[in-house]
Amino acid sequence: MSGGDLLGVSTSGIVASQRALSTAGHNIANATTPGYSRQRVDMAARPPQMFGNGALGTGVVVNNVERIYNEFLTSEVRDTTSLSKYLDKTHEYTSQVDNMLADPQAGLAPAMSSFFDAANGVANEPSSTAAREVMLGASRNLADRFTYLNNRFESLREGANKDIRSMIGEVNQIAGSIADINKAIVRSQEISQRQPNDLLDQRDRLVQDLSEKINVKVNLQDDGRMNVFVGNGQTLVVGDVASKLDVAPNEHDASRLEVLFVGQGSNIVITQFLSGGQLGGLAKFRNEVLDPAQNELGRIAMGISKSFNEQHHLGIDLNNDLGGDFFVPLDKTSPEVMPSVSNKGNMELSAEITDASKLTTSNYSLIYQGGQYEMLRLDDSKIVARFKDFPQTIETDGIKLNLQRGNSVQEGDRFMIQPTRRAADLFSVQISAVDKIAAASPVRAEADIDNLGTGRIQVTQITDTTKPIFNTVDGDLRPPYVVRFVDDQHFEILDNSGKPIKVKLAAVADDPNIPLHGKKGEKGIEKKEDQSEHNKYTEHHERNDNNTSAGEMNVIEGPIAYDPRKGIEVFPTPGGMDHGFHIKLEGTPKSGDLFRVEFNNDASSDNKNILALAELQTKPVLMGGKSDYAQTYGQLVSRIGSKSHELDVNRQAQKLLLDRAVEEKESASGVNLDEEAADMVRYQNQYQANAQVIATANKVMQILMETFQR
Repeated sequence: MSGGDLLGVSTSGIVASQRALSTAGHNIANATTPGYSRQRVDMAARPPQMFGNGALGTGVVVNNVERIYNEFLTSEVRDTTSLSKYLDKTHEYTSQVDNMLADPQAGLAPAMSSFFDAANGVANEPSSTAAREVMLGASRNLADRFTYLNNRFESLREGANKDIRSMIGEVNQIAGSIADINKAIVRSQEISQRQPNDLLDQRDRLVQDLSEKINVKVNLQDDGRMNVFVGNGQTLVVGDVASKLDVAPNEHDASRLEVLFVGQGSNIVITQFLSGGQLGGLAKFRNEVLDPAQNELGRIAMGISKSFNEQHHLGIDLNNDLGGDFFVPLDKTSPEVMPSVSNKGNMELSAEITDASKLTTSNYSLIYQGGQYEMLRLDDSKIVARFKDFPQTIETDGIKLNLQRGNSVQEGDRFMIQPTRRAADLFSVQISAVDKIAAASPVRAEADIDNLGTGRIQVTQITDTTKPIFNTVDGDLRPPYVVRFVDDQHFEILDNSGKPIKVKLAAVADDPNIPLHGKKGEKGIEKKEDQSEHNKYTEHHERNDNNTSAGEMNVIEGPIAYDPRKGIEVFPTPGGMDHGFHIKLEGTPKSGDLFRVEFNNDASSDNKNILALAELQTKPVLMGGKSDYAQTYGQLVSRIGSKSHELDVNRQAQKLLLDRAVEEKESASGVNLDEEAADMVRYQNQYQANAQVIATANKVMQILMETFQR
């Protein structure tokens, strides 16, 4: 019945119809199975049976059950999926940073504002213990806010590490499954000489799942096996053999996990090559969002600590002591230099911040090669310094490197420098008592109450309290000074320490526009020919000496010409004497007028230094002197917000592209239930028709048999 007879033809038809019905049923059953490709029965007419008068058909044969599959569309879905997951994961973490920094309650901005408001409160009432308590409390709140934000950054870092570990496990599991299916596909093809459609779909689905985790490339071998590549071309699956990925701490920073390709004999770090999938998104988030944001927060903490401490040192507290560190000094404790675990030398380095205004948010790589050190700024891959020994100051970036210990370095030894990463975590308040707040200026300058003129003197700036004059004992300058006018247009500077030293008299030069600068120890200049001027000068000394606390004074510098129209900076003196403070004289003094410069003892109501501290709120001390604390933080918030918005827009656009790619693939390979229902009816009718032919063939056979029986 396999020939051209009626029964053989109808039997082949019913078998073909049955297989078509089974395939349609299989399609319907897997209509919602992810990755399933619609299958179709490939039918062909059997070879005809030849007779003398022509060829007679012999029925139908099922050549193959074909998988409706488009390699280009499948690859397109795989690539768009990888990029979509990459953007989703990056946005997921970046939005958390954005929400945290921009939060009007949890962000840094309100804490900074409250702190400087409290400083202004002390400036308004410098003697108020309550105002000082408020400032101390606000400073602790600022430190707590830095700690909170830094802890949140560390939580995100730990969360990213956990996700990386989990995804690496999933990648390895999927890679093993792909290798197993590769083996099963080859075995099935060897047995049936046909493609195992369902196994092929399963493998494509696994590769699709893998692309969600990591960027992949594939190629097919002639025997049907699929090779899978990741990273920078590392082969994750070759035939039926799967390699593995692993994680390990960064060679410098143990808190940073790196993705490794486990090769034969060596492991390769491929983190920098992850450009797709969720793993790539996490790597991008760490490199472009988390690290820069945490470094920026640290830079702000470093800037506040260093600039506030420097200004606080320029004042005195309620105990008449020079101001100490208000905050913990971060310039020496925060920067970290981490050697590579593979270093062969024993050198350990440290770093300190020399200029907070020049700090960047970048980390640095330091490598020893060719007999010298090369320092690379990682943000822009720019070499910022080359040198051969320590200590070394990198002026352009405000960093100084020191040798901590060790005496040997080997070719290729590497170090990672993180100038600001830990600053926010270490930021804390150093002082613990309100009387330690140095609100006052350590120097005061005042006019004598018996002055006849309208001269005014004031301290305009304190620049350095490490000068010897500030080695105070019992609240005093060493020495205090008196500015005394010898006539209406000339003055001299005298030591007012009370030493019984005879005043060195000096006459005035003929030309009042030429200053006569005398230095300590000089006898001055006498004009013997002008005895009347000499007598006048002596009389002034006698009158002014009555106003001093302890006898006669020693002339330190002068006479110095004075122009009442312009005023003059008394300190630093015209002769070059600089004691770390600036004092300006204005107005129209009269001959014999005195002005005292002394330690600002018991100045509980003085607010000059706290005003300078409060002004730091708007002083551009960061980013090369172009940005203050609030502006720098605002730029950080704006940058993260823009990045989050950009990622959100891109991921939504990528989602549309992915949906379109999936739709195109489904239109080509997916199951359409309406079409399958129509096929079911068609194949059912075909089956019934063939069954009817068989019935007819059976009836004809019975008639024929009955004919022979007669």
